[in-house]
Amino acid sequence: MMRITPAVALVALLGTSALAWGQTRPSADIGGVHYAAVDPGDAFTETSLSAVDWLPPSPTAREREARMMAYVTADPGDYKPNRPPRPEERVSRLSTLVTPGQAVAVWFGIHALADLRGLDVEVDPRGAPVTVDVRHEHFWPQRTGWRSRQWYMTPELLLPCSDGMKTVPTQRGLLEERPFDVGQGGSAAFWLTVTATEHARAGQYRLAVRVTSRPRGELLLPLTVEVLPFTLERPADRLSLLYADVGRWRTMSDEQVLAEVRDFARHGFTGLVEIPLGEPDLTGIAEGRATFDASPFRKLVALCAQAGLPGPHVCSAGGMPERVAQALGIEVNLHAGEWPEKLKAGLRVVARAAVEATRDAGARWYYYGVDEPSGDNTYAIQDYQCWRGGGAETYATFYNIGFLEKASQYLTAPCFVVGLVSARDTAREAREACARTGAEFWWYGSGSYVNPFPQEGFMFHNRYATGLLWYKTGARAQVTWTFCRPHEDVFNDFDGSAVNSGEPKDQATAYPHLLKPDDWSTYQGAIPTIAWESIREGVDDYAYLHTLERAIERAKHSASAPRQRAALRAEEALRSMVDGIPWANPMNSATFSTQRLQDVRHKAARLIAELRG
Repeated sequence: MMRITPAVALVALLGTSALAWGQTRPSADIGGVHYAAVDPGDAFTETSLSAVDWLPPSPTAREREARMMAYVTADPGDYKPNRPPRPEERVSRLSTLVTPGQAVAVWFGIHALADLRGLDVEVDPRGAPVTVDVRHEHFWPQRTGWRSRQWYMTPELLLPCSDGMKTVPTQRGLLEERPFDVGQGGSAAFWLTVTATEHARAGQYRLAVRVTSRPRGELLLPLTVEVLPFTLERPADRLSLLYADVGRWRTMSDEQVLAEVRDFARHGFTGLVEIPLGEPDLTGIAEGRATFDASPFRKLVALCAQAGLPGPHVCSAGGMPERVAQALGIEVNLHAGEWPEKLKAGLRVVARAAVEATRDAGARWYYYGVDEPSGDNTYAIQDYQCWRGGGAETYATFYNIGFLEKASQYLTAPCFVVGLVSARDTAREAREACARTGAEFWWYGSGSYVNPFPQEGFMFHNRYATGLLWYKTGARAQVTWTFCRPHEDVFNDFDGSAVNSGEPKDQATAYPHLLKPDDWSTYQGAIPTIAWESIREGVDDYAYLHTLERAIERAKHSASAPRQRAALRAEEALRSMVDGIPWANPMNSATFSTQRLQDVRHKAARLIAELRG
């Protein structure tokens, strides 16, 4: 990840103009979209992340009459505007399972056997205790890397569609409706979010999905929803944190922020990263005194608690060494050599003041000073030393293990880049190293990374990271970067160099729906994406495994010998299921099918139900 100064962050949120560059930016047509301004330089060229090397199945008489063929890919990101179905992907019915109160994703695609006009999807629940939200996967061009001049076409946004119309992005957070037409040989993809009511009765329910087009196309897909006879249990000692990009909240109302934080909670998050801590009063620092105004932290903690995010949170208070040095009248190169003891003592005073000011705030917090420091970053090492010495808990991200070797005694929550812990041996070493020092084992790597493979359009990366991989590592916390950090026009992936020359590609796991261009005071909520919804799916995968663990423990300690034996069989099955999922780095390309994650969830569900008797 890349740190952005407050000034740059403000530009990123409010947008810039071509005049702010001091140069004229060209317009461009990319992937069928006209962009009024793109980064100057070589032309953006298309690349394909996968080639079609198969023939689609021959349509049945029913499909010819409907003028369309339904198909389900292993990953919802596999759909492309002109990608035909593989023979094994064709379906005539859909199915899913869900626990009371849970939301699950069901996706399917339509391959057009003729020109389809006014495509529409309706779901008849037929009295089932569920709701179904219908959306389409919006295809658009995106850069293949942070600075790439290449692009690929991918599904990403999940947008409403109904009555033969679909919602699409235009520019700067604005949406509009257009006719939902698909030409012969083209494809459209749909995303159904099926949510069971809190008290849904267990059993199988048969819903009907009706896909129509004008003038006469119609395809019926039965949807079987099995409501399971148990509710998911979630581990109280595991944390899922999100870089929430809270700078956006400066122009949003408390009601808008509360609605967004509730959305975070629905996606399984328990805390936020880079939230404000407050402001110190340094007027007495020369005499060893400081006070701390923690009202910004207290306000956000109260709001998060109301929304269902109990914390702990990670707070940014970077730049404090410079401020303390100035207040003390100390002239020193903070980035070289040992700091004067007077400066260190002053920082410890500030840390103690912050700790005291937040003692009864209602949530724990960790100090976050420097992003991804290396082992030779003496500034970061001494900064963390002082905050830890002042009683603050501390958090630091790193991809260079040298920093951990130098600063481990000052870190409460060392947060490893996922590449350092995405293998069995390295995860065990990190877990054991943290245990020896009493530190908490955290790692980061889910969200909107593109190194080297884009996470944005696929389910695999975030679902695997926040589910099976998190479970396999045994880590206390996983951290997602980042919610929404646009560079210039949030709906233009090709214009970000003025805001972030190092990583001009937009950094967003979800996108905003605004009523006025770039105006976050008109924020209507997040536009979900495949990547964003995949985080929820992954957290639920973890919950299924945890629920199975709890069911096994209860059965082991029951008075029933048959239940005890069933618990031992289930325990072995759980171990086999988890071990059967390969270790992989979700920042890189998928190494196995998303279907295997589905299979683990379904097997876990069956075992839980069996242990319940």
